[in-house]
Amino acid sequence: MHNSGVLTLFCDRYGLSEEFKEVYLARYSQSISFIDEVISQQHKKPLCDFYISYLALNELFSAIRDELRTIILFKNGLPISRWRDGRNFPEIPDECTEAIYAKIQSTFDVLFENGAIVPLSDEPGENGDNFSEIFAWLIFSSKGIETQDAILLTTAILVRAECFVTKDDKLRREVRDTLKQRYNIELLQPGSALSRLRSMRKRGSFYTKHLSYR
Repeated sequence: MHNSGVLTLFCDRYGLSEEFKEVYLARYSQSISFIDEVISQQHKKPLCDFYISYLALNELFSAIRDELRTIILFKNGLPISRWRDGRNFPEIPDECTEAIYAKIQSTFDVLFENGAIVPLSDEPGENGDNFSEIFAWLIFSSKGIETQDAILLTTAILVRAECFVTKDDKLRREVRDTLKQRYNIELLQPGSALSRLRSMRKRGSFYTKHLSYR
């Protein structure tokens, strides 16, 4: 998964060093390893079901847009103190946007091939009442939770996921204990999820549900 081509595109187009790519990959190494392990399970006897929300998938586009903006601002020499000012946001070239979209879509194809990860709709559907009840509880009981995080967690709870994998340490601190007590769902960092998955692979005798998030 580390070779989607988006980082290479950034480096080639904006003259970034190979070190930039290495630093970025190191930061997300555990997440990448976790996803690679999930995909590799499809060539063996699956031990888990893995799900990801369409909301989390599509958040990727805004995250990459923001990264690209900062790269352009840096290359243009704009002071960091002015990067948050929307008036300074640069235009992203259409050909760059199209290339990024194509590379991400090809990566999604790998994720979903042979049911490695199952995408989930964020629509309440037949669980509409329960969705609203859980969502409202999360919003009112957790002072710092964002709307999109509450939607993702509600989706995980409704599919009875046993684990929710996220790099968001703030979210984990905010709701980890209460979610475990109320809905018996664990919030795990990618590194912890990877260790658990490898341990399960060695035992080969435990089946659970996971929801992969960020």
